[in-house]
Amino acid sequence: MVHFKITDKMCQELKNHLHNGDGLEALAFVVCGRLNHEGDNWLLAHEVFLMPYEKCSRNVDYVSWKTEHIEHLLEKAKDKGFAIVKVHSHFITNSDFSELDDVSDSSFFEAVYGWSDSELPHASILMYPDGSMMGRTIQSDMSFAAIPKITVVGDSIRSFTNCFQIESVGKEFIRNQQAFGEKTTKILRGLKVGVVGCSGTGSPVIEQLVRLGVGTIVLVDADLIEHKNLNRIVGSTSADAEAKRLKIEAIKKHIERMGLGTKVIIFPTLIQESREAIDTLASCDIIFGCVDSVEGRFYLNLISTYYLVPLIDVGVKLVADGEGGIDSINGNIHYVNPGSKTLLERGVFTQEQLTAESLRRMSPQEYEKRKAYFDNLDVESPAVVSVNMTFAAFAVNEMLARFHPFRYRDNSRFANTCINLSDWDINTQVVRESKSKSALRDIGVGNLEPQMELYVSEETV
Repeated sequence: MVHFKITDKMCQELKNHLHNGDGLEALAFVVCGRLNHEGDNWLLAHEVFLMPYEKCSRNVDYVSWKTEHIEHLLEKAKDKGFAIVKVHSHFITNSDFSELDDVSDSSFFEAVYGWSDSELPHASILMYPDGSMMGRTIQSDMSFAAIPKITVVGDSIRSFTNCFQIESVGKEFIRNQQAFGEKTTKILRGLKVGVVGCSGTGSPVIEQLVRLGVGTIVLVDADLIEHKNLNRIVGSTSADAEAKRLKIEAIKKHIERMGLGTKVIIFPTLIQESREAIDTLASCDIIFGCVDSVEGRFYLNLISTYYLVPLIDVGVKLVADGEGGIDSINGNIHYVNPGSKTLLERGVFTQEQLTAESLRRMSPQEYEKRKAYFDNLDVESPAVVSVNMTFAAFAVNEMLARFHPFRYRDNSRFANTCINLSDWDINTQVVRESKSKSALRDIGVGNLEPQMELYVSEETV
């Protein structure tokens, strides 16, 4: 299977260029990073090139050009292992590729493969006036195959897909369908959702995803269940704590007991220590970050940027006064899409905290020597199931709103939801585009991963 993903900003650039109102076909190209995982291929939009109108021969049903005008893109694709996606306009929504398109694609992509050292697929896509798309891959033997899923990632998440061929929704989810309709219920069934951190907020997030009918869930957590976790991990038992079971194993068993058809994939690891976990999370449609770890948040943000995976980060802070009272209960839900401000830019963590946490894990002895220079990372915070479930519910509803916009105001206004239970107050904030040069430069680079390294601690070696 091949899955094409593109940011909403890039999609708008394409639409403005390809459907400018003059009634003539136009042309653009998208250079894409790649993810190749378990036999499937993702083409991840990295750079858009709008072919100047004056360099094309344009008609109402045909556009032609000279390959020499995009040789710089072909060179980049060859050097980086990127894919080339040709995009041109069609004016009748859902119209198929024409015979002229077949000839054009065969001729052009034969040249593309002549430049390339790879047999991996490239693609051709039609864009219609409403911004919807249909596409096909072109293999090295010049055979065509339909792209089953095209996703636009932005403040909302739109997919053009054949997932509606999924069989009828089971009776377990009829009430969900009454609220969100058959289309959204089937979208949920076709989703692959990652959850990193499966304890206080992670386990109630997982519980909701399963009962919403999400098709596949990827769980990443390296910790064992302890008695102190039993107050908040859904489905956990004292027997799990006695047996020192992995949290994700206990949760997987709990999900299987529900019998609602959700496939569960587990990784008992830290994401920064597992290539397989990173690749599997990169193949998800959306990820929930339910971790206290600064390193974990940093890596999830990188995955979001490199692989165009929207990220929902959940943070909860309950401060007790030490005498049986509560000073404050606060939480934040951050929705991160590629190109928006990173969690570092939003102040969720600092560079100093990231350095300290990385050092503590990779070189505990060196960390102890320098510990006085860092904020204390070793203090445990209070955790209460009702508090964690509140923020988990907000996070899951945030996901639903991105696939099925149900709020009265535009999704762009809800990039950060701040909840203060002490004041019983909810505020939302708009988050602007990232100003990080590296974050903007690395959108959709896929497996190039300029800052993604696997780190294994001294104790693991």
